[in-house]
Amino acid sequence: EYLRYYFAAKLGAAVDDIDLNLTDFVQRVNADVIGKVVNIASRCAGFLRKGFDNTTTAHCAEPELLQAFMDQGEAIAEAYEQREYSKAIRAIVALADRANQYIDERKPWVLAKEAGREADVHAVCSMGINLFRVLMTYLKPVLPAMAEKSERFLNCSLDWTALTGGPLLQHGLSPFEPLLTRVDPAQVEAMLAASADEAKASQA
Repeated sequence: EYLRYYFAAKLGAAVDDIDLNLTDFVQRVNADVIGKVVNIASRCAGFLRKGFDNTTTAHCAEPELLQAFMDQGEAIAEAYEQREYSKAIRAIVALADRANQYIDERKPWVLAKEAGREADVHAVCSMGINLFRVLMTYLKPVLPAMAEKSERFLNCSLDWTALTGGPLLQHGLSPFEPLLTRVDPAQVEAMLAASADEAKASQA
């Protein structure tokens, strides 16, 4: 799953050799997938669980922002079809940055400490979950196992046509569980060493 993402982030339509740079691999997976995408769901799920019975709001707080994410779908799909995987990944990561910026600007962790701001916390976190849903739909071809876990969390299938049906409103979520764990450089080195040993053994 980690390697699928890493190679997709590197692959274009041209046939090129791709070197596995350990430092770059760890940084891309931990920063992009964990730090940006998974982070959206984990941040928002905690507030929805504590105060709102794991249920999203009845109304979408930022329909224009959600539509901006939806508008990127055609270009991302075309990039996949043209085998411009790195182009698709760049567009998705840029959207993840926008989603995190939205949450950082609204600061639900601050609002949660202010009396009478419960509705605002609910709205921001529900919006975050809907943005996460779009992102994971776009990432599903690259991260199928993570997408499957996300579907269980979101209680909905992640497919492009379903997105056109609108956001998840008054929608019950399952308890959030880790979708992907951070890459430990030491584990990667051990995995590569074991792979090299297996290759040597097969040649002997």
